[in-house]
Amino acid sequence: MRHLVILTGYPGSGKSCMSQKIQHAFPELHLLTYDTLKEAWFDREGFDGEAEKRILMDLCLEAFWLQLDAAMASGDDLMIEYPFCQKHVPALKSLTAAHGYQPLTVVLAGDPAVLWARFARRDGEAGRHPGHLCSTYHLHGPQVLAPRLSLEEYRADCRKKNYFINLGPTYTLDVTDFSKVDHAALIRFLGRQLGA
Repeated sequence: MRHLVILTGYPGSGKSCMSQKIQHAFPELHLLTYDTLKEAWFDREGFDGEAEKRILMDLCLEAFWLQLDAAMASGDDLMIEYPFCQKHVPALKSLTAAHGYQPLTVVLAGDPAVLWARFARRDGEAGRHPGHLCSTYHLHGPQVLAPRLSLEEYRADCRKKNYFINLGPTYTLDVTDFSKVDHAALIRFLGRQLGA
């Protein structure tokens, strides 16, 4: 049985860092990240205003599903990392069924106030692609920062999107305090599911 590990969770929960830990333990997992594709599209196409940005992100998402479809055709065990939520479930179900993949979901959750603060810090760090932060963005042109989400807006957005998609066997990890995260338990769970 081939496997698709779906790493999802709240914005600012540490999905990129967690994907690296999982890949270290299971180097055979081929990682696909929607953000990498999206950032390339931001640089190539640019956008003016939130409406254009939403259209571009919808096109990026369609391109990501095509990329995932092609990767599944290769037959490798895969991992995808993004805040996948309920609106992504139909496409994920369709792709895993079409290619005979067993989905496994890892959800990173925790205290929204703590995760919102991390989310805000991450967006202020050097190295964060400005396309994520802007309402208008061009690689060699104008860039206009979008207003940052307040804590209440962040909470409402998380409730609305609902990252607890529970596709296949699911492991939920509380990442409120990174020092208390039981990474070994997650690796054991994935090992059992992947047959490692």
